[in-house]
Amino acid sequence: MKFREFTVNSHSTREFVDSSVEERDMNEVQTYLDELNTSVGQEKGFSLFVLKNGADVYSDLEGSGGYGGLMIKSPHYIALRLDKADQELEVYGAFYMQSVVKKIYDLGLGSCWITLKEISSAQEEKLLAGQTGTIQHLLAFGKPAKKEAKSDRHTTIINCDTKYEQNPYGITMINTSDDARLSVVDTIFLQNWGNVAPFKEMEKRGVLDLLYYVRNSPSYQNGQPCRLILKDGYAELCVVNPEQEENYTDAGIMLFTLEGLAKELSFPSNWHFIQDDSGNTEYRRVAHFDL
Repeated sequence: MKFREFTVNSHSTREFVDSSVEERDMNEVQTYLDELNTSVGQEKGFSLFVLKNGADVYSDLEGSGGYGGLMIKSPHYIALRLDKADQELEVYGAFYMQSVVKKIYDLGLGSCWITLKEISSAQEEKLLAGQTGTIQHLLAFGKPAKKEAKSDRHTTIINCDTKYEQNPYGITMINTSDDARLSVVDTIFLQNWGNVAPFKEMEKRGVLDLLYYVRNSPSYQNGQPCRLILKDGYAELCVVNPEQEENYTDAGIMLFTLEGLAKELSFPSNWHFIQDDSGNTEYRRVAHFDL
């Protein structure tokens, strides 16, 4: 499946069939997690592991963790363990957790990010099962309780007419399930923070499609805290309200979306974390992304 289709059609599943995932699919998920843990997790300082007994996890966390404060009941969960609470680790961990979302999506299963902001130390220790570190997020996954109807999907309409210059993005998303997202011009700056990137400049650079689709990157409570500053040959990904830790998780998810779209659209897709010690309270640079 094209990555652009994944960004448009992927959505959080909040109701799952009360039965285990088929062994073949579970083995694929486990193999993928093992590969991530070995290839990048050990070096970066995170690990991903399956919590198979979903009923016990749900019972333990009901009222403490969840999606928008509501714990999601699922047959299985995947835990994202970080060596420590650290913004760089949060970005990398979220990047690779979102790659698991894509893997699960490709298997025809559903998933949903779960935030564990309110859990106790005892609850976290039980999830860690003797490991060190911290767990701030789980991923619920399994078979969706109901098949997605066409009316539930996002629809992308390409509408290049005489209004294209006035509404340059000429591309309109009809989104039947989520709140409207910020427009491209609300999230992209040119050279400096706050300097809105003109449409013609984005078109000249050939990045319009990339910047349009990346808006579909999910974020905590659809807060859309990520912004991009276009530079010469690269972009800087920033987050607003840098004191909010969940924004670094959203940044990692955005980076996964950026990388996948960039590869599909034949852009360079190299990126690295930026340790921004500027102390800026309005926004903070998080990553350098080659474009």
